[in-house]
Amino acid sequence: MKIAVPVKTNQENPPLAPLFGKAKWFAIIESGQVTIEPNPVKGGAAVIAWLASEGVEVILFQEMGHTPYEMIKETGTIDLFHAGYERILLEDALERFEADKLEEIDDTNIDPIIAHHEAKHSH
Repeated sequence: MKIAVPVKTNQENPPLAPLFGKAKWFAIIESGQVTIEPNPVKGGAAVIAWLASEGVEVILFQEMGHTPYEMIKETGTIDLFHAGYERILLEDALERFEADKLEEIDDTNIDPIIAHHEAKHSH
């Protein structure tokens, strides 16, 4: 399973980046190995296209807008898990995911996350 997580820095165990599409870095986790890669694109839609092309199957995130969410649904191959809004480090988010303690996101529970995101950021 290949997991992507937007993070704030390219250092070991960075905090998650709240802004999904504008995150400067993404942690890519595969077979227990973590690599941190620079975000090569701008904006949520382009990030989804990039992550899908990289074979990402799971995204852990804090905030997301409507457009990237709809693109994720269109891929049909990426599962979304909300890491919460509080500051959280990558290792903690991964531990919660592995322990099945993160909420999986779908049409029934995405609206409050998008509303939270849009209240903070103008597009």
